[in-house]
Amino acid sequence: MRRHGIPISLSVDTSVWWSADAFAAMRATLSSDRSRGHLEAHAKGDTVTHVALRAEDVVEYATRGGARALGLDGIVGSVERGKRADIVLIKNDEAPAMFPIVNPYGHVVFQAQRGDVHTVLVNGRVVKYDGRLVGTDLPKARRAIEITVEHLRGTLGEEAWIAGMHPDIPESKVLDNPYTYTEYRNEPGEPAQENARPEN
Repeated sequence: MRRHGIPISLSVDTSVWWSADAFAAMRATLSSDRSRGHLEAHAKGDTVTHVALRAEDVVEYATRGGARALGLDGIVGSVERGKRADIVLIKNDEAPAMFPIVNPYGHVVFQAQRGDVHTVLVNGRVVKYDGRLVGTDLPKARRAIEITVEHLRGTLGEEAWIAGMHPDIPESKVLDNPYTYTEYRNEPGEPAQENARPEN
């Protein structure tokens, strides 16, 4: 995407299954890109001495990148007059990893975490302050989720619930691709293919 000038953004999808942690997404992106770079270099007998993707790049993807990718950078994505004030402030004086801050971008990507988010503003409205949500009945939300889990667990039964926590791992079988970025699909009525792999 960088090579072809395609706008890049980072976000977290399906947070019920995966941590909605933008810091982890930035670190994972940087790590996977560097791993890919080393893998490709080693395949050609080369050595990587300078990485192409930097901490400031993934911070850009996680902040202004979304606005640019959606064509909304005229109203959101940066702190400027006339734009919506969506701001995340990082500050945690109690964390041993939060000082010294030598490289701010590197610090955000490699050291910061959700617990270091002090204040969040959405369109100028404070929704988190001093590490705590503002104007949210968290105990009520927590109880609603607990009731939902209790209902599901009771309806499924303990055996099915435990089986759901530990799904079977098929041996080199590929089912229909649930995503839309490849054309891989089984023929109607055809079982999963042994050792088949959709194109990436």
